[in-house]
Amino acid sequence: MADKLKKYDKTLARLFGVLTILFLALSMTNEQFLAWTFERHQNILSWYIRPLFLIPFCFFAYKHSWAGISLTIFCLFTSMFWFNKPAVVSEEIKIFLQFEQEWL
Repeated sequence: MADKLKKYDKTLARLFGVLTILFLALSMTNEQFLAWTFERHQNILSWYIRPLFLIPFCFFAYKHSWAGISLTIFCLFTSMFWFNKPAVVSEEIKIFLQFEQEWL
């Protein structure tokens, strides 16, 4: 099984690389989509989960799996909208996300 996955490693890496680029392009060109993602990114769970992506990233780097690395990066970028918009958002989060939006 592992040999079959190795065979498609670079193909899958390219696929997730293209999906990541498409996600970033959509985020930068569609203001409604960006607003929707940032509303959901206000959920604190979206922030807590991000450091956890270091574990699979390091594992796949150790295993030399380009597909795993690109999948992890894709999940990192898209994780900002995995959780629902929170009912209450603290002022600190609002201020930081405003800075983040301006920076992007």
